[in-house]
Amino acid sequence: MADSLTCLLQTLRPCLSTELVAALVKEGVAPATARQRVSRSTEIKKLAHLVFPRGARFVYLQSDYASPEFWHELVKRLLQHSASYGGGLAALMARGGVMPVRHFLIACGAPIAQKGHIPAQGVLDRLKSAQLVTCFDAPGIGECIELAQTVEATPWELNRLRARLNTEAVLLSAVKDWARNLALVSYNTVALRATDGGQPRVGTFNWDLTGASYLGPLTQWDKAANKKKPGYLVCDVLLGVNVAAHELQPFINKCTSLRALAKVGRCMQVFVADGYTPEAFALARESGVVPATTTSLFGLEVAKALRELTDILKDAYLRPDSFDRVAAVFDKLSHIEGAATNLRGALFEYIVADLVRQRDPHTSIDLNEILKDDAGGQAEVDVLVYHANQSVRFIECKGYKPGGTVPDEMVEVWLKERIPVMRRSPQATWQWRECRQVFEYWTSGVLSERARGLIADEAARVRRYDFRVVEGDELGRLVASTNSTALKKTFRQHFQAHPLSEIERVAKRPPRRLAIPPSSRLSTRNPSDFEITTPLLGAPTAEDDAPDDVVDSSNS
Repeated sequence: MADSLTCLLQTLRPCLSTELVAALVKEGVAPATARQRVSRSTEIKKLAHLVFPRGARFVYLQSDYASPEFWHELVKRLLQHSASYGGGLAALMARGGVMPVRHFLIACGAPIAQKGHIPAQGVLDRLKSAQLVTCFDAPGIGECIELAQTVEATPWELNRLRARLNTEAVLLSAVKDWARNLALVSYNTVALRATDGGQPRVGTFNWDLTGASYLGPLTQWDKAANKKKPGYLVCDVLLGVNVAAHELQPFINKCTSLRALAKVGRCMQVFVADGYTPEAFALARESGVVPATTTSLFGLEVAKALRELTDILKDAYLRPDSFDRVAAVFDKLSHIEGAATNLRGALFEYIVADLVRQRDPHTSIDLNEILKDDAGGQAEVDVLVYHANQSVRFIECKGYKPGGTVPDEMVEVWLKERIPVMRRSPQATWQWRECRQVFEYWTSGVLSERARGLIADEAARVRRYDFRVVEGDELGRLVASTNSTALKKTFRQHFQAHPLSEIERVAKRPPRRLAIPPSSRLSTRNPSDFEITTPLLGAPTAEDDAPDDVVDSSNS
């Protein structure tokens, strides 16, 4: 009997218990007997904490757990019967199975708090209870959620996640500029999703971007307040995938629920992605949602630059042409307000890595390497430089605007929390134990006297490893000593040229003479042609001011 259930479930694949019962009935088993066999079976697994209509459970074989087919069938049935839980898993799977928790609470399609609806935090808690997802802390990103098929995300997955987040931050800045330039939103009301703290909110939902709009079709007259009531522009984004219908469904659920709120103004709802399947595009249009793409909004060149930026940033290994590619992408995206700010940290890491590559060519360089100790601690190394059997350098990078001071707290965290984890990691203990270990702090800004003192005290206390600090002025000299034009230009533009000093430099620049075409008649003229031969007129007298029609009676 158990074998027959197992064989039947191998044919049906993961499904609801009601579907398995129906298959048994079709084979001639009485309905009551079929239900008892399914409920009492110990050979098949039943998903806990998620109950479907009429008490149905999701059943599967242990060998199918966490397989792609398991997730596909589970999401399919959850979207049919429970939009909240299904939307949460669909949003997570669309983003590669790992994403920051703060972004999951936006993308899952559930409200913050609304009567008759499961809140977003409740969706997260229930999925964790069902052991479908797990949470972990990712260095440099924060608390993340991932599908339960792995214990923790691999470094490659974290690099891919970090690349997507950085590129989406640039995209949101571009959408912000686009909405402002078209006067779709009130200029100072646009809010973007944050790395921490509160998120943009309209109604009972969080969004990636929001802005109040006073466009005629979106505004309404509030009789009680006797004033115009604005509408809103709300937008979510997803890059890196061709969005399918089930991946778009959580956003559609948000939009549909938002329209049902009587006290919320009219909204223009926009979803921005690289592309859509025909089914997803049709679903968006049927639901009254704008299915925008990066190409349709900003043109093919910017869309290609965004995709190339993601490809570059997710590569953990520095290549000889990496920095040139980064500089070229930045040039294409430079017109987007906020792009440089969002990418300053990533750009600075590439500057440091490329500078090290040019000065120490016989080394291997990894970006954003995560080291762990046996106690579960982990620390991210921005630039890891390994010279075989000689030295290993752990470089902490802080890209700041010109003249910016690195907070002392960041230096303390690096000294007291991150370096001990790096020292206890298996790589440092065994693989690099014969190498000279150097912990370096590179910044385009400056350190305070207290921060320099903290590093000096630590360097005097220890003997097994060394310290090095590279600040703005020294870094500028190192960059200037290279032969890379792209490196010098990018560093000067984003980390060296202070806006005020740039204005002063332009003001002091001597005026440039306009070139005179050779065919111009002006080119044949001599300076004497412009000499004044008649004396200059003197100051006007009272007689000069007299009207022409006034006659002097004394001469008559």
